[in-house]
Formats: sequence, structure tokens, C-alpha cells
Amino acid sequence: MSAPAVPPASAREGAPSSRPTPGEPALVPGGLRLALVTRREGPLAPFRAALESHGFQVDVHRSGWDLLRTAPGRGWSLVVLDGLQTEVLAERGAVPAAVITELPPAAFAAATAGLAVLCALPPAPGAAEAEALLARLRAAGGLDPRIEAAQVRLDAMSRRHHPHCVVCWDRHPFGLKVDYRVTGEHRVAGVFDCGKSYEGYENVLHGGVVSSLLDGAMASCMLARGIEAYTVELRLRFRRPALIGEPAIIRGEWLRNEGPLHLLQASLEQGGLARASARAKFFEGTPLEPSQPMPGGPGVRPLLSQARKRLS
Repeated sequence: MSAPAVPPASAREGAPSSRPTPGEPALVPGGLRLALVTRREGPLAPFRAALESHGFQVDVHRSGWDLLRTAPGRGWSLVVLDGLQTEVLAERGAVPAAVITELPPAAFAAATAGLAVLCALPPAPGAAEAEALLARLRAAGGLDPRIEAAQVRLDAMSRRHHPHCVVCWDRHPFGLKVDYRVTGEHRVAGVFDCGKSYEGYENVLHGGVVSSLLDGAMASCMLARGIEAYTVELRLRFRRPALIGEPAIIRGEWLRNEGPLHLLQASLEQGGLARASARAKFFEGTPLEPSQPMPGGPGVRPLLSQARKRLS
């Protein structure tokens, strides 16, 4: 069945506020995010792994209350309710996404003022069920295949070329741990909590950290295109202090290229205000690779000089 339109959360009775609660990450529009509400993480592991292989970030919740508490700060493409839909309905909450549940579609839609149900969740879903679900989600217009493909490229390239990146590796002991997600053609976005450990001046995020976040967003844009490249020029503008304790959204965008030289831009926002912005040029290749022509090497410098002029 095609999923009916889901009314905005703010338009439904009992809907949570669209503003993230204190301590919750800010909403990143777009991207491939899925909320899985279950107490059966083991049996659903193959289903989850199949979705993650398509570039989905899966947020697992063990109760309907936990799902609704975090809903305002998330941008889910889909919510899977595994036997816990009664908790969601009991809380009179509104989930701003298409939903899978064991309840009959008509009954669930009636109980939630028209919330969409794409299909039923089988007892032990695996890779085949995940593929069928994604096909229905694409048919309903809830999944852009271009974003899906770009996210898969970004994840694969990050694992291959940046496995221990201080900006985006989620297990780095001192890292920033930003999960950049593809949000549109040539664009990515991520959220950073701006914790106290990254302070420069009192209650202000350190400028070097801001620089790393912006550079990481632009590098992720390149990886999402399937191209390994590194920064050869970075220009920053600090517009306002980035505050400690307030989640920031970092956005990156690929603009154009001239041969192996690519022009990108990025911004860091808090509370709807731009705190910093950057423009950078990335050069295709791998640093420290013996066969890699370096920007300052013989024969390369004049070519880059011409490319820089055309990209300016």
C-alpha cells in the first residue's frame, strides 16, 4: 500500500514541541535515520544490519516513552514499533514519520489521527524484509535513492580512508565523534554537542575545534561523492562565538571542481544563527602516498594556480 501523507507533528493533538529538549541533539533535516523501538534487539539484529548496510543510522529505543521523549530532536525517515505500539498510543504521542507495526493499518491510523503504516513487521525480520521495506519506502516517496547511494559511499569511504579520524570516528577516545549524514545532492550535515571539554575561552567552543568540524563536513562531502581528497586551502570566518553546552549543526556542501581541485563550503549553526563559515579547496588523492602528486610538487603548482583562479 502507498503510505498516506503524515500531517506535521505540530498539527496533531498531543504532538511534542518541534524544539529539541535540553541535552538532546538538534534536528538535522533529511538524512537516513530510523528509530527501532524494541526489546528484542537480538532477533532483529539481521534486520538492523541490512538497513545499516543501506546507509541508515538506526536509533534503538526500549520503550515507547523513550521514543516520544527524543522525537522532537530527531529527523527520522521511518519508525519501527516492535510490539510496543500500545505504549506509544498510551502516551498520546505523535511520531513524525512513517511507521511499521503489527497493528492493522486502519486501526493504527485511526488511533493516531492518520499516521502512515507502510507494512506489517514479521516476527523475525531479516535482510529480505529490510529490502522489501526500503522498496516500499522508495515507492511512497520517503527515500531518495540518490541520498541512499551517497550515504553508502560516505560510510564505505570513511571506513576505508579515515578509519581513525579524530572528527568522525565514533570510538576515538578524545575525538569529536560527529556522524555526518547525507542530506541532499552534494550536501551533508552533522550534530556536535559542544561539550565543556572543547572549551577555549570560558563557555566558548575553541576555534580550532570549529575549524575541524567545518573541515570534516567538507571532507565528508568529498567521500559521499566517492572521491578521496585532502584540504589544500581553508578559509574561515568566525561570525559569533559558538557556545558551550548548546548543540551545533555543521553543514557541508560541494560546489564545483576544476580538474582535481574541488571547491566546497561549510557552516556551523546554533539556535538558527550562523556562528562560523568556511570555504575550502580539496585536492584529489591520498596524502603520503609515494605516487601521489603533491600540490607543491613540480608540474602541479602551475596547474593548481590556474584551477584556483577559475574556482575563485
